[in-house]
Amino acid sequence: MTQQVWEVVRTATDVTAQIQSMRYSTGRRTQFDSWSPGGLVLTIKNDNGQADNYELNEKIILTAVGTQFYQWLYVQEVLYNDLGGDGKGSTATIICADLLGRSGRLQVFENAIPTEKTIKQLADAFNSLFPAGTGFTYIGGGDSTAADDASYSGTVLNRINLNMLTEQGWLGCTDERIYLYGRSEVSAFVSGIIFARTASGSFQMGYADINRIALGPNYLNDCTVTPPVAAAQNQTNATGVAAYGTYGAEFATVDNSAAQAKSFAQWQVQSRSDPEQLSFQISVSDTANNLGELFDAIYGNESVVTVSYKNPGDATTYTSSQIMQGWSMSITPSRTDMEIFTSPLTYINYFTLNSNTFGVLDTSRLGW
Repeated sequence: MTQQVWEVVRTATDVTAQIQSMRYSTGRRTQFDSWSPGGLVLTIKNDNGQADNYELNEKIILTAVGTQFYQWLYVQEVLYNDLGGDGKGSTATIICADLLGRSGRLQVFENAIPTEKTIKQLADAFNSLFPAGTGFTYIGGGDSTAADDASYSGTVLNRINLNMLTEQGWLGCTDERIYLYGRSEVSAFVSGIIFARTASGSFQMGYADINRIALGPNYLNDCTVTPPVAAAQNQTNATGVAAYGTYGAEFATVDNSAAQAKSFAQWQVQSRSDPEQLSFQISVSDTANNLGELFDAIYGNESVVTVSYKNPGDATTYTSSQIMQGWSMSITPSRTDMEIFTSPLTYINYFTLNSNTFGVLDTSRLGW
């Protein structure tokens, strides 16, 4: 297989030759986690003061050579590992944050935010606060409406998570932008990537390891939603409660009406009504795959993938449409190893009867 080659540029200087190893992360582990800051951790040679050139908020560009993928990041911290003697083995750790991480340090005080669609509201309220050339990019503006806040104080990242929880959409952080998608838009971003037991031709990645995750972590049959403009709304999936007991959760959203908050709660207890629904944690590497196709898909925010698997002792091959919620990687001079976290596509979009993607709606689990 083709080893993935990486390039790291500090402002306008190629510093790839300094780097001994790298770790990178972006996104989140499950649909029900908050969107977390991503980052890049570089371990570099520092036997001649190389780390002294790294300044706070200096731009670092990470590029997957031979692909479209690149990422702007910003230096946040430098850790020095100084050895004794002649110091020739000294290293430094450069900690860099992505644009979502920068948003966690963008603090606003008593800003007026008008009522708008959830995603458009974020862009209109905060785009001007990001470094030049960066910010939010969106298409439709969102499917839900976010309530106004006459005096919002807090971080941009906190408001991103409130709005994206309300929207139940998807967020990608690549190149120099944060990309926001409404829930009805996500299923259009199909990558063609298949994760399977073995690599096979274009777009099929062979995994080294796969974890199938079922039952409790994703299951929900009782949901309370508290919007800022109305009383809390509760919905219960009676069939699920009768079968498994109560599995509840409470969400603080920015829904603009009681009706919208009620719809949110209904959707949660419907879409999460099957405890056998699977999420995955997938390990792949460039020792068994040409990862270039995967990085091109990530660059294009093509987040919908197919996971192919067999249950132990069962010869049947199963497939599942999944969304890449986040991923991390470890890079050394000899290899690139990735961990990819997915959630079922059905958790983020509405069912369509007889859909090629979603199949036929199982009405036996929809009572509440």
